[in-house]
Parts: sequence; C-alpha cells; structure tokens
Amino acid sequence: MAEESSGLGQRAKSLVEQAKQSVGAGETPLATKVGGRAAAMEEAFKAFGEGDIDRFLGAFADDVEWSSPKGDKFPGAGNHDGRDAVRAAFVSDIERSFASFGFRPDRLLGAPDADVVVAVGAFTGEGVKGTGQLDAPAVQVWEFDGDEVVAVEIYADSEAFPGVVTEEEAENDDGAEADDEDDKPDG
Repeated sequence: MAEESSGLGQRAKSLVEQAKQSVGAGETPLATKVGGRAAAMEEAFKAFGEGDIDRFLGAFADDVEWSSPKGDKFPGAGNHDGRDAVRAAFVSDIERSFASFGFRPDRLLGAPDADVVVAVGAFTGEGVKGTGQLDAPAVQVWEFDGDEVVAVEIYADSEAFPGVVTEEEAENDDGAEADDEDDKPDG
C-alpha cells in the first residue's frame, strides 16, 4: 500500500507541475530543460544569437547580479542588478548598436556539481551603419543557484568593440531618415 500511495503522490505532484507550467507559473528553468548548467549556458547564448531575448533572459534569476567591462564602447557597461536592468542596459544598447551580435563559446569549463560555469570565446557581430565588425575575445563566468543564473561576470577589452549608439543618436538617426524620405520625389 505504501508503494501505491507513493505512486499517487508522485503522479499528483507531476500533474500539479504540468498545471503550473500550462499557466506560466513555476516555469522549468533552462538548466533543467536542456540537461545541465553548461548546456543551459550554451542554449542561452544560442537564443541570444537567434534574437530570442526572452529565452536568453529566462536563464537568469529575477535578481541576477550582472558585471561587465566599463567604458563607453561595451554594451550595457558596468554593473546591473536584476533581469530587467540587464534588458534595459545590455540588450537595449545591443539593439541600437549592432545589426548582429552574439557570443561564440569556444570552450565551456565546469563540473557537474559546480555552481560556476566559465565560457571562453568571443563576442561577434556587426555594428550598425558601417561602424565595424566585432570579434573580441572574452570570458564569461556564470554562477548558478540550483538551475538559475544568479551572477554573471564578463571579461573583455571594451576598446575592441565598435561603440554603443546612444538613445539620443538613435533618435537623431530616425529623424534624419524620416527627413530623407520627405525629400524624395514622388514616383
């Protein structure tokens, strides 16, 4: 009888988990979905490269601590607390500054029972409006708590990046493009 009630308990737990996921509550962390922390890191890089920003950010805890190189050229330079801050700083700078952008992990280092995974590779991409190609060596260190990333540290030479387009510059470019459209003769 104990085996039977144990089986019912597991089945009930499974059904509750399925119900939570179907309404978006208790979403399964990326590390669990893809079979480990290094695989989750790799999958997050892939999602970012494919433009699936929500999936990329889904790897991080709500209160992730993000630390990246300082300087005017690195997107989202500096320290940021929380997933929303990473979106507002890092992701927004990339969206304004790059036609394509990603991180190519050449080597992932970590042990199955370690809370840290290290990616050695390079940021790659193409800046907007001919600002240049990017292929900058970098190291990323992701710290996990369970299946969520709670801290990210990025090490790269910010001077190797073509530069960040500010919000003001982006607005001015949009205005200039609209003026150019007005100047074109009707065809």
